Amino acid sequence: MTKIVIIDDHQLFLHGLKLTLENSNNEVLIFDNPLLALMKIEKLQPDLILMDLKMPEMDGICMIDELAKRHIFSPVVVLSACEEYKEVLIALQKGAMGFIPKSYAPQDMLAGLESVLLGNIFIPDEVEQQLENLVVEERKNREMYHLSDRQAEILSLLYSGNTNREIAEQLSISPDTVKFHQKGIYQVLQVSGVSSRAKAIEKALKVGLLSS
Repeated sequence: MTKIVIIDDHQLFLHGLKLTLENSNNEVLIFDNPLLALMKIEKLQPDLILMDLKMPEMDGICMIDELAKRHIFSPVVVLSACEEYKEVLIALQKGAMGFIPKSYAPQDMLAGLESVLLGNIFIPDEVEQQLENLVVEERKNREMYHLSDRQAEILSLLYSGNTNREIAEQLSISPDTVKFHQKGIYQVLQVSGVSSRAKAIEKALKVGLLSS
């Protein structure tokens, strides 16, 4: 019997999915709170984790990061009703083993989960091409908006909310050097003005140089 954990904040969907999976002879444990799920999963040692991408306390991408930090390596399949697939791509890049739209037919979902349990990555055919298009677009953006390793490092620290002085301390460089690299970042991303930092972060997120 396969032990499956489902994490989703929508009660109707959560219980409906639980019933579907139990009818296929699975042991199913459900959580409507991802923080509570994190506390319990390590002891549960599930064979599979299904989680919504959009949850108020912690989204699915952050949840994948937390599972990795805690050395919990149960395969993860993300669920979403959204047809904007950028976050799905990020989840897969971070190690998710599959994606299932919430509109998927039960039998198709079960077949997809079975594939993941066999060690495969499952992506519906109708979604795979759109994800490939996103990968191509991100590659083009990285080539168009090419940052040096140091600039990319500083951009990431800016996105994390660090001040110039904090960045200088973390990288063991002077604040003036941080400012010099910032100017380079703004030039590459073609932003200017008093809100250059915010504009640079917004554009970097848009073109795929940063992950939200």
